[in-house]
Amino acid sequence: MRYFACIGALLLSGCTTDGQGYTSISGRTNPQRMRLALAECQGEASATPQAFYLYTGGWVGLAGTLAARAVQEQSVTSGCMARYGYVAAQPKAQPQ
Repeated sequence: MRYFACIGALLLSGCTTDGQGYTSISGRTNPQRMRLALAECQGEASATPQAFYLYTGGWVGLAGTLAARAVQEQSVTSGCMARYGYVAAQPKAQPQ
């Protein structure tokens, strides 16, 4: 049972976008204002009701539902940040 929980945590942690920053469209990013907007948008995303549930039994249904919720929260947060004039920063390509 413990191994299923560990595997599920590893699978779900692969879906997170850790370190994804936002930048202003105008080019000037005020860090305090951006953090305030991000906190408001994350609160709005967590307050939205979940769009759907997976009724597959057991751990597969739970993992699928949690992954769908993470994607939904990220899309609501990105949309809200776009409303404030911030877009997700793209990582710079490494020279080869």
